[in-house]
Amino acid sequence: MGADHDRAVRLAEDGDLDLAVSAFDRILAADPCDVRAMVDKGATLHNAGRLGPALKLYERALALSPGNRTALLNKGAILHAQGRYGDAIPCYDEVLGADPRCAVAMTYKGIALGESGDLAGAAALFEAALGVDPEYDLAIESLKGSKRR
Repeated sequence: MGADHDRAVRLAEDGDLDLAVSAFDRILAADPCDVRAMVDKGATLHNAGRLGPALKLYERALALSPGNRTALLNKGAILHAQGRYGDAIPCYDEVLGADPRCAVAMTYKGIALGESGDLAGAAALFEAALGVDPEYDLAIESLKGSKRR
C-alpha cells in the first residue's frame, strides 16, 4: 500500500484534491485503521476547505493512535480556523506535553493565544519557538505581528 499512499500524497501536493481524496478512500476501504491515510486524507480535505470532514478524520485517527502529533496539530489548526481557540490550545498542549521543544506547536498555540487577546503569552511562545528553530518563518512573522499590535 505504500505506493498507493505515495500516489495519493502526490495528487494532493499537485492540487488534484478530489483525486487524492478518492485515492485515500481506496486505501481506507482496504484498511479502515490506516491512521497515516486518515491523517493525510484529513489534510487534503482541510486544504480543500472541507473542515468538518477533516476534523472527523483527525478525531478518528486520534481514537486509534492517541497522541498522534500530526493529527493533534492538524485538529488544532482546524479548530483555530473555526475560531475555536480555546478548543485548539489543548491540542497544542498535548503535543508540547510529549515534545516540549516542538516549535510548530509553540507557534500555533501562540497564534491561538494572540487571537484570544493574550499578546504577551503569544510573544513568549513565538520567542520560545525561535529558541528551538531560529529559522522558523511562521514564528518569525508571528512575533513581528505580535509586536505591531
